[in-house]
Amino acid sequence: MRKLQPPNVFVLIFTILVLVGLMTWVLPGGEYAKEAMQTAAGTKQVVLLGDDGTPIYTEVAAVRQGPWEILKAPIRGMEQAADVVAFILLVGGAFGVLSATGAILAAIRWLTGVVGGRGRFFMIPVLMFTFSLGGAFFGMAEEVIPFVLLTVPLAVSLRFDVTTGVAIPFIGSQAGFAAAFVNPFTLGIAKGITGQPIDEGQGYRMICWVIVTSVCAAAVSWHAFRVSRNPEHSPTPELDARWREEFDAPADGEADGLRPVHVLVLVCFAASMVLLAVGALQWDWYITELSGLFIGMAVLCGLAGKLRPGQIADAFVEGAKDLVAAAVLVGVARGILVVAEDGRIIDTILHGMAGAVEGLGPLWTTECMFGVQTVINFFVPSGSGQAALTMPVMSPLAQIVGVHQENAILAYQFGDGFTNMIIPTNAVLVGVLSMAKMEYGTWFRWMIKLQLFLFALGMVFLALSPFHGVAP
Repeated sequence: MRKLQPPNVFVLIFTILVLVGLMTWVLPGGEYAKEAMQTAAGTKQVVLLGDDGTPIYTEVAAVRQGPWEILKAPIRGMEQAADVVAFILLVGGAFGVLSATGAILAAIRWLTGVVGGRGRFFMIPVLMFTFSLGGAFFGMAEEVIPFVLLTVPLAVSLRFDVTTGVAIPFIGSQAGFAAAFVNPFTLGIAKGITGQPIDEGQGYRMICWVIVTSVCAAAVSWHAFRVSRNPEHSPTPELDARWREEFDAPADGEADGLRPVHVLVLVCFAASMVLLAVGALQWDWYITELSGLFIGMAVLCGLAGKLRPGQIADAFVEGAKDLVAAAVLVGVARGILVVAEDGRIIDTILHGMAGAVEGLGPLWTTECMFGVQTVINFFVPSGSGQAALTMPVMSPLAQIVGVHQENAILAYQFGDGFTNMIIPTNAVLVGVLSMAKMEYGTWFRWMIKLQLFLFALGMVFLALSPFHGVAP
C-alpha cells in the first residue's frame, strides 16, 4: 500500500487561501471600531470601547472575495510582508558568504571533536535554553533563521539529524516566546492594553518558562538520543545524508583544521551576533536594522576570509537563491490575512468566538480564550499584531465574566506562542525549514505530538494560575 504523502506547503497554503476566500461568501461581515496605537512593535490598530466598557462592534456588508481577488492576494501579501521577505533573502545571502569562507565548516569540525561522546547531548539543552532566553527577553523570532545554518550541520556532524538541528534554535526560541516574562512585543503590548503592571504575574510566568523550555529541551534531546542510537528513527534520512556529505567531505584544496583566517571570520560573525542582541534589547532594532547588520556582516566576513569582491557578491547571490522559495511562501501565506481582512471576516470570527465563551464561568472561559487565541494565530501569526487585535476584545470580556486580566494575557501568550511552532502561515517556521531544506509535512508529522502536549500543558498552567479567584 502506497504511503500517503503530505501536500506540498505551497499547495497547502494556496488551498487555505481559497478556503478563506470561500468563507467570505458564507460569513457575515463585521468590524470593530479601531484607532491607531503606538506599540513597541510600531503602530497597530486597537479596538475602541463603548460607554459600557465593551468593544464597539458593527455588522457590515461582507466583501465577497472571488477568484481575481484570491489571485492578487499573494502579491499584496508580499507587499505587506516586504520587510520579512527581504530579510529572509538578505540573511540567506549573508550566510552564503559566511559559508564560502570555509569558516563554518572548519568550526563545526573542530567543535565536533571537542564535544564528542556524551558531551554532545548536553549541548542541546544548553543551546535551547539560550535561544529560549532570547525569545523570553526580546521576542527572538526572525532573528533565529540564520542560526539554522549553524545548528543543522552541527547536529548532523554529531550524529544527530536535521530535525534536531532545526529544533534547537527554533523550538528553543518559540518556547521562550510563548512563556515570555519580559518580551515587549507580546507581553509588553498586552500589558499596556489591559493596564496591568508589567511585573505582575512575572514569578508565575518564569515558572511556566522554565517548565515549557525544559519540556521542549527534553523532547528534542530524547529524539536526538534515539537517532544517535538508531538513524532509522530520523524522519529525514535522505536529507541527513545530503547534509552529512556536504559537511563531512573537505573541499578541493581545503586544508584541515581551524586556521587563523577562519578564526578571524568567526570573530567577525560572533561580534555581529552580539551586536544583534544588543541592538534588539537596547536600541529597539527590528527587521530593517537587522537586515543592514547582516549585509555588513557579509562584507566584513568575506573580506576577513580573503574573498575578492566578486566572490563575495557571487556567494551572496547563491545564498539568497536558496531562500527564494521561502520568501515567496511568506507572501502567499500573508495573502490569507489579506483575503480575510478585505472580506471583513477577521473581526466577525473574533467577535463570534469571544461571544461563544461567555457564561462558561471564569476557569472555562479562560481555557476557551486560549482556544480562541490559538485559532486567531493561524490568521494573524504576529505576536504584536494579535495582541493589538484581540486583547482590546478579551480584556473587557474578562471583566464581564470574572476572569482576571493576567489570565486573559496568559491565554493570549500561549495561544499565540505554542502554535507558532507548527502553523504554515508562520514566516519564521517557513524560513527555518527552507534554510534546512526540510519539507513542512515532515516537520508537521514530527512536531504534532509535542504540539498537542504543549497545548495540554498550557491548559494546565491556566487552570493552576494563582489569579483564579482574585478580583479581575
